Amino acid sequence: MEKSNHTDLQTRQTQNATGKERSSIQCAGCDAIQNGESEFEMESEDCDTDLSEEEADEHACGHMDKDFDVGSVNGIRAKSELGLSGDVVMKLASTLPEGQNYKIYADNYFTCVPLVVKLLDRGIHYVGTARQVRLPNCNLEEEKSLKKKGRGSFDIRVEANHNICAVKWYDSRAVTLVSSFAGPDPVQRIQRWDKANKTYVEVERPYIVGTYNKYMGVVDLFDSFTAKYKFPMKSQRWYMYIFWHTIILAVINAWLLYKRECKALKMPKQEILNRRQFQADLASSLILRGRPSSGNGSPAATVTSRSPLNAQKRPSSGDGSPPNEAPSKRSQPPLDVRKDLMAHFPVKTKRGRCRHCSKGYKNTQCTKCDVRLCFSDHRNCFWDYHCINI
Repeated sequence: MEKSNHTDLQTRQTQNATGKERSSIQCAGCDAIQNGESEFEMESEDCDTDLSEEEADEHACGHMDKDFDVGSVNGIRAKSELGLSGDVVMKLASTLPEGQNYKIYADNYFTCVPLVVKLLDRGIHYVGTARQVRLPNCNLEEEKSLKKKGRGSFDIRVEANHNICAVKWYDSRAVTLVSSFAGPDPVQRIQRWDKANKTYVEVERPYIVGTYNKYMGVVDLFDSFTAKYKFPMKSQRWYMYIFWHTIILAVINAWLLYKRECKALKMPKQEILNRRQFQADLASSLILRGRPSSGNGSPAATVTSRSPLNAQKRPSSGDGSPPNEAPSKRSQPPLDVRKDLMAHFPVKTKRGRCRHCSKGYKNTQCTKCDVRLCFSDHRNCFWDYHCINI
């Protein structure tokens, strides 16, 4: 949800109703309340986000999931004019103060006119994609007709009693949006790729589409993040999946905070961990920090070096690292594990290059960190590696 001041709302909507208004919708997902913005997500309708992967990644750094609701149905559920999806929105919005110009962005699973009216009665505005069957007596232009007019064409209808605006916009396909505050103006001109001519073309985009993409693009990105690197666990207890989902969200939030701090410190991009590397280091830290090694004479396996999460073994995509890129150096144990001074024992193993000084091949290995280190009268990299801050 977004809090903002719209003192000219009634005037603008009235002008839009009498003139040409184009209003587009921003989908919301029922997953999160992000920094004062509640967005409800289920399935997104095709409303292109206009963000490159890097821009979307940076945009996500300022948004984190803060709240959600677990619904359960016991016995017979009372009928509601809003339906189950509308009731979910009203429940999550129930903690918002009235008349403070909050905005809810939602996708077509939740959008219906009675919901928009109910929220408007509480002083809460709404933008969302909509299914045509949920817009009775709203005769928007057919998709075939808009397609003939070309990309960027749109049609608009405004409900007289509450100034609720419905817009159907055609890009690669038609999408219908409904809003109680946003319209088509100012119309933006954006670049779109034309497959037939293999070039970029200018396309008109209503304002409502731009504002929808601005906020719902983050929800779609979060949905994409949660779909990657899920825990390969199964359970017959349904609530365990909710628990694991909250853990995944916590990891994503931690990674976004980590990236934000790295950028604030102006760290080089190549030194910033992507999500797979971050998640692997986090798992290693939780497993190994302050705990003894395996104790059977062989090095303890770390998540960083032997897990499927190891970024050196699998290409990355969609989380900040380019695919098929050769790693610049071998993986290191997490710093808090390396410096915990707990059960770092030297054992003899096959010869390998010292991880600390890289000046020679040694056959001494740390049982916990799973790295080879110099351990002799002339050079004690074993001590330096575990005790000196470098």
